[in-house]
Amino acid sequence: MAQPLANKYRPKTFEDVSEQGAIKTIIENQIKNNDLRNAYLFCGGAGTGKTTCARIVANMINEGKGNPIELDAASNNSVDDVRRIINDSRFKSIDSKYKIYIIDECHSLSNAAWQAMLKLLEEPPKFTLFIFCTTDPQKIPGTILSRVQRYNFQRISREGIISRLKYIIREENTETAPNYIITYEEQAIDYIAKQARGGMRDAITTMDKCLAYSKDLTLANVIKVLSAGVTPYDLDAFTLEIINKNTDGALSKLDNFYMSGIDMGLLVSSYFEFLLNVQKYLVLHRYDISNLPKDILDKYSNCDPNIIRNLIQKLFSLINGSKVDMKTMLEAWVIERCI
Repeated sequence: MAQPLANKYRPKTFEDVSEQGAIKTIIENQIKNNDLRNAYLFCGGAGTGKTTCARIVANMINEGKGNPIELDAASNNSVDDVRRIINDSRFKSIDSKYKIYIIDECHSLSNAAWQAMLKLLEEPPKFTLFIFCTTDPQKIPGTILSRVQRYNFQRISREGIISRLKYIIREENTETAPNYIITYEEQAIDYIAKQARGGMRDAITTMDKCLAYSKDLTLANVIKVLSAGVTPYDLDAFTLEIINKNTDGALSKLDNFYMSGIDMGLLVSSYFEFLLNVQKYLVLHRYDISNLPKDILDKYSNCDPNIIRNLIQKLFSLINGSKVDMKTMLEAWVIERCI
C-alpha cells in the first residue's frame, strides 16, 4: 500500500516547515539557551503544522532520544484520562531527558479534565513538558491559557503551498523515474493551493487524490477531480445564460445539474461561492483574490459588478428560511432573473 504523500513528506525538521518563521526562531532560541517552558499551546487552523512542529520540538529538546507521548483529546477527554497523565508524569523518562506529552485537539477535554490538569500545570514535575495543540483555543479555560506559552500558527500562504507542492513533485519524479513522471500545469498547482485555503495538509492530500486520477496535473483534470458533480465552468455557463436572459438555456442547465445527481443544497452553496469569487475579482481587479481559474474571470472583466451583486442578493433572499424544494426555488429564481 502506497504511503499518503501528506505522511511521506511530513516535515522532520524546522527547515522543512513552511513559514511560521517567528515561532521557529523563538523556540529554537529557548532550546539553545535552555530556557524551556513546561507548557506550550499551539493554536491554528487545520493543516498549518501544529502537531508536526510539536513533534519536531520534542525531538529537538530531547536531542533525538526517546519519543513523545501523543494523546488525542477527542477520544481521551475525561477526568480519568487526565488523572492517568498526572500519575504517569511524576516518573522521569527512562530514555530521554524530558518526558514530553503532545495533547492534540486539546479543546475537546472536559471541564473536569481541565480542572484536574490545572493543578499539574501550576506545579509541573521538573522534567515533564506539555505541548497542547488546538484549532479552537476559545474553548480552553482562561485559567489554563494563563499558564501556557501560546503560539498562533498562521495559515500557509498560497506561494508557500505552491513551493511545497512543487518540491514534492520533484522528489517523487526523482524517486519514480523512469517508470513514470509527474507533469503539471502552473494553473493546476495554483488552483490546488487556492482551494486549500491555507492548509498545507489539505493541499498535499488534494494533490495526492488528483495524482491517483492522472499523473498529468492539468487544470482540467484537477477541476474534474474536485468538482463534486459541478465544475466552475458549469457554473460559469449557467451564469452567462442568466446574464444574457436566456431562460431556456439557464433552465436546461439547471435541469442538467439536477439530473446529474448533485444535492441541490450543495449546488446552491457552490454557486454562492462562485458568484462571490467573481464579485471579489470585479471589485478588486486581482486574480489572486479569487479561487476561480483565470480564464473564467477574464469573461467577466467588463461585467458590471452590480449585476453579480444583484444575483447574489436575490439568490440569498429567495432561499433564506424557505422550506420549498430547492430545485423549484432555483427555477423560480432563474425565471425572475431572466425576465
